[in-house]
Amino acid sequence: MKKTLVVLGAILFASAFIVGDLYAYTYSHSTSFTRTMARAATVSTPDSVYYNPVGLAKIKDGLYLDLGNQPGMKRYEHRLVWANYHDATPSFTIPNFALAYKNGRGAIFAAMYIPAGGGSVNYKKNMGILTGSLSGMMPAGFPPPQKIKATNFWIQGAVGGAFSLTDWLAVTAGMKYSQFSYEVQMGYYGTGSVMKQKTAANGFSGFGGIMITPMEKINFTVLYSSQVIARGKTTDMKLHYSQIAEERLPDYLLVGINVKPADPVEIQFSYQLNFSQQRNYGTTNTINLATGAALHEFGYAGYDSLGNAILGGNTQNYKGKLQHKLGLGIESRVHEMLLLSAGVSYETQEIYPRVQNPLDPDLVNIGVGIGGKLIINEQISLEIGGARYFYFTDRAMYGLIKMNKSVTSFGAGLTAKIL
Repeated sequence: MKKTLVVLGAILFASAFIVGDLYAYTYSHSTSFTRTMARAATVSTPDSVYYNPVGLAKIKDGLYLDLGNQPGMKRYEHRLVWANYHDATPSFTIPNFALAYKNGRGAIFAAMYIPAGGGSVNYKKNMGILTGSLSGMMPAGFPPPQKIKATNFWIQGAVGGAFSLTDWLAVTAGMKYSQFSYEVQMGYYGTGSVMKQKTAANGFSGFGGIMITPMEKINFTVLYSSQVIARGKTTDMKLHYSQIAEERLPDYLLVGINVKPADPVEIQFSYQLNFSQQRNYGTTNTINLATGAALHEFGYAGYDSLGNAILGGNTQNYKGKLQHKLGLGIESRVHEMLLLSAGVSYETQEIYPRVQNPLDPDLVNIGVGIGGKLIINEQISLEIGGARYFYFTDRAMYGLIKMNKSVTSFGAGLTAKIL
């Protein structure tokens, strides 16, 4: 039985982070996405900064400020044979901030937002959390933890510019700085935590894109953002040692279409393809030093000559999949001071069931958003929005583990022309 649990842990937690993502690789950098589900071809407002910086080439001249926050509620739950575990820790702070200056054919900008994570988990179970033991993060010989708490944030800053080469062609380019922060602890009631780790890492990436306007009310955009490779260290707060850490955000291709069939109506379609999870970062073969045998890519787990569990294949990328995100949104001016919007999105799963993390599963989901923007005057506008994400249940280990979750997010934002 003990060996069975060890093998289960080796398979399920090839990537052992318990991250508490409110949005995995979040696309919801601002309230505008929450209420429309598609902003890849935004051209009329300063929130282009977050999704389609080249769209800044089409806003009116001036200095703009955009800021907001998107709190959210979630529920994670999974069942392992007879045991049920769940977490519903809310996230109160997922901010965004941007400055953009447009003059003539060119624009420059700076922005800060949360590209992934943004949440916490806090599992508690008097009888112990068996999947916590499977993570391989608990000290050897300890029973399943009764408490697991983890927090994860990616914070990203971006700077760049956009320039309109002609009336029908504009370009953008810039760079991003990303900071990763993660903390996890496990323990028992009355004794505190028996393991506690902190990870901090940072890295740079870049982006570039174009926008084509074949006719006045149609815009087509393509943007590529390179992979983030954040390097730093993981510190064990109990054993007082540290080791080199590396975390990644995927490079992606973002495609958008913006159509205005009538002056008061704007329809947007967006498609995002995340690449990195499909790539091999390390060797595709792992050698069992005890026997000299090569464990190939699909040798998921086995035993060496001493009976110890070992992993085979690429341990950095345990066969993830390309991830696809589709969005369709509509925005309509119902009054000179009021815009109403709605949208729907669909996102595929990037993690195969055999390597899911039950404490924080990656699942196929459908999102529905609704909201509006109140135009106070030519200088100031306010927006609010809400979205609900519905996830499809996934199963692992021949159906022994059943995983699901749900997320509800809210947003409020302010846009001001300050010069």
